Amino acid sequence: MGALDKIVGKSAEQVFIENLKRGKSEEQKRVIDFFLSEAGCFSGCMSGCLGKSNMTMTEYQQLVANRLYGLNLRERALEKIALDESEIQEIPPIVLSGYAFDDVTPTNDVWVKIEGDTAVASRFAASWIFFSDTQIYIYTYKFDMTSDDTWETTQDFFYQDITSFTTQERVVEKIDTHLVGCLKKGIQAEKNNYIVNSLKIVVPNDYFSFSMRNNETLEQSLQAAKAMLRERKFVK
Repeated sequence: MGALDKIVGKSAEQVFIENLKRGKSEEQKRVIDFFLSEAGCFSGCMSGCLGKSNMTMTEYQQLVANRLYGLNLRERALEKIALDESEIQEIPPIVLSGYAFDDVTPTNDVWVKIEGDTAVASRFAASWIFFSDTQIYIYTYKFDMTSDDTWETTQDFFYQDITSFTTQERVVEKIDTHLVGCLKKGIQAEKNNYIVNSLKIVVPNDYFSFSMRNNETLEQSLQAAKAMLRERKFVK
């Protein structure tokens, strides 16, 4: 069989997946397989075109955690913002992290996979919020598990300019469709909803949203931040 015959014999899905993996690292290829397995071949990113993934949900979460913990983001944040530790002793910093389900870029989509009550995305974001006497400083690092894409942003606000800190939890409906039957001519739909948590810092005529995962420690940090905002907002 010649090269042309091999190409002609491939399905559109196989060609699509091969193009996605072109130039990727072995880990990125495994992550692509993880997101394209079992969820349905016509659900936006053609997921479900592979059969069963050789990576479990737990293994993927561990990959993300390893990537996150290897970044030393506190030191990176202080360097990017050009802050000294002595300037940010008002209250402990808030550390936010979570899958960037809502992220949109021109280059590639965010993929979502759900198993039971666990949802993960192909993109992850972590933010550090520091508090000085007069301002808050925010550093965000975002990375994509299927590519080399990363994003770093810094922001700062005077307390007087902040309207509120707002937390939001919303349920997102996700419907995957895939072909069924021996001839793959039937279409079956499966609904898997997931929860997105975010923190919004609201300023006049605008807001800034940050991915987060709820826990008791984070709630305590947010209450301290809100108290700090109330205390300093009207200090000239």
